[in-house]
Amino acid sequence: MKKVIFTLIAAAVFSLSLKAQVLSADELAFTKTSESILTSDTVQTSSDQDTAIVRIGKKDVKVIDHDGGTEIVWGSGKHGKKRSGKFTGHWEGLGIGFNGFDKADYSLYDGNDFMSLNQGKSLEIDLNSFQMNIGLVKSYVGLVSGLGLSMNNYRFENPYTLQKGQNMTEAHLLEYDNLSKSKLLTTYLNVPLLLEFQIPVNNNDGRLFVNAGVIGGVKIGSHTKVKYGDTKDKDRSGFNINSFKCEAAAMVGYKDFCLFAKYSLTPMFQAGKGPDLTPFTVGILLN
Repeated sequence: MKKVIFTLIAAAVFSLSLKAQVLSADELAFTKTSESILTSDTVQTSSDQDTAIVRIGKKDVKVIDHDGGTEIVWGSGKHGKKRSGKFTGHWEGLGIGFNGFDKADYSLYDGNDFMSLNQGKSLEIDLNSFQMNIGLVKSYVGLVSGLGLSMNNYRFENPYTLQKGQNMTEAHLLEYDNLSKSKLLTTYLNVPLLLEFQIPVNNNDGRLFVNAGVIGGVKIGSHTKVKYGDTKDKDRSGFNINSFKCEAAAMVGYKDFCLFAKYSLTPMFQAGKGPDLTPFTVGILLN
């Protein structure tokens, strides 16, 4: 079990990271309360072969295999650098949020809202692995950019899936008695441009921050998934989903924890080839 979890985490980190380095032996000390700032993603296996550590942004994911099973611990590493006085923004990290659609228009389908969502199971996972900071006013105001990956899961509430027709995306009614799941998944590679303000609190022990700006994304994958009984069907036809997107984004937080909201400035589908949907996401990000 440990090997499977470690492999999945390592694959995500190495596929996204633009820079990586292996931690030395004396850097493997681990604490949940450290406020260190880490600058790259790393992977290391401990000498006893029972523990693996993966660094994502400023955090360590520690996978521990022991007699009671496999334990996963998320926290800050002791090996990071202290605040240098330079501006350091907030983008790198792991995020999770809930997806939704605003201003849904199904007039092309006679009002059939076949993409109505099961809100509690429609999740977005963000893996932001690279960050660039440009200070404007000392260490308190600056621009933040970088690179990240977002995986959006749209779980349908009604028994429908999507089919790519000759001229437009079509709604296909599923008539399985044992239908348990129907969803659409999209994956985007993202580049943000955010303006961030920071306010020191508690004698500069931590900082409140707020940032806002835009995120541009390019679609690198999409597919539907239908599960009925023990059978799973996937379709990677594209479904006329826009290849590019632009989102308005805002974050507010303290230290390495923040709340975020993203609202798409572009429709999900190409004009006239699908329902008119405006995606949005609200969630949390751990830097």
